Amino acid sequence: MSKKLVFSPPLSTQPILGVDVAKLTFESCLLQGAQRSRREFANTPAGFGELFAWLAEAQAGQAIVALEATGPYGEGLAQAAFAAGYRVLVYNPRRVLDFARSTGRRNKTDRVDAELIARYVLSQADRAYPWWQPLPAPQAALRELLRRQADLEASLHAEERRLEVAAPAVQPSVRRAVRWLEAELARLEAMVQKHLQLHAPLAADVARLRAIGGCGEKTARLLVAEIPRHFRTARAVAAWLGVVPRQAESGTSVRKGSHVGHEAPWLRPKLYFPAITAMRCDPRAQALAQRLRALGHTTMSIVVAVMHQLIRTAFGLLKHGTTYDPAHQVRLSAPAPCSP
Repeated sequence: MSKKLVFSPPLSTQPILGVDVAKLTFESCLLQGAQRSRREFANTPAGFGELFAWLAEAQAGQAIVALEATGPYGEGLAQAAFAAGYRVLVYNPRRVLDFARSTGRRNKTDRVDAELIARYVLSQADRAYPWWQPLPAPQAALRELLRRQADLEASLHAEERRLEVAAPAVQPSVRRAVRWLEAELARLEAMVQKHLQLHAPLAADVARLRAIGGCGEKTARLLVAEIPRHFRTARAVAAWLGVVPRQAESGTSVRKGSHVGHEAPWLRPKLYFPAITAMRCDPRAQALAQRLRALGHTTMSIVVAVMHQLIRTAFGLLKHGTTYDPAHQVRLSAPAPCSP
């Protein structure tokens, strides 16, 4: 039986475990009504086992485990808690930081942060928030391959620029680095292609996204690997990516519009050029750009709107396994007029 994706209030009757994860250890704060308990554990599989034994001893076997997104340091704990049957929430650190500021907290230690995370969960009791779920193993492997590929491509570009201005004494070293990076990127590309051949559903998803104007092979692979499928709506994915517009008006003060979402800063820039291409090649993106241009929106605002459309379309195709229809019309409410 699958887990529900959102919690329902009241959370005050449920045990909440806030976890602040570091490289070697993690601090835990368990809230059970008015009772508070704290423990530190090693950030290892043995430490995870000790944590679960401690929760069982405290009769908190149904605790909600909440932690911040800290990259690889918190991934192991989140996966272990999910596998052990706990409901897991993974928050953007910025959300917890803003909550700490709102409470007037001045100190920042691991013990304080663990309790803040737990109390932040309680403060969100009236809001639906998706439970964290690990990516399926094939998708997670593809994501790691593509992220490694992107890192090496950035290193290759840096070495190529360095070679243009390098002194004669270091040019042989830079050339060796360039040759190694090119060879390693070729090996990674072969690994990616083999991985897609071995996992037909992922290959089918890539082909499905390539039908979108402006979505080439690299962009399709990236979206297939990075977009979690557990979001309830396409708008939630757009907010996660950070391409949902936000108005900033107060009285007579009108500030320049911005966009909400700070969850995927590494992914958003990679959709800029696909959005530019979509504005030239995709009928739906062209229509959207023309409509916003007529309303006086800036070029960058239009590009972000096309990115918004692209990510929502991609999520819909991936979640429902449908085929892209460039003639499909979506009824949208008229956007707010652009401020001067």
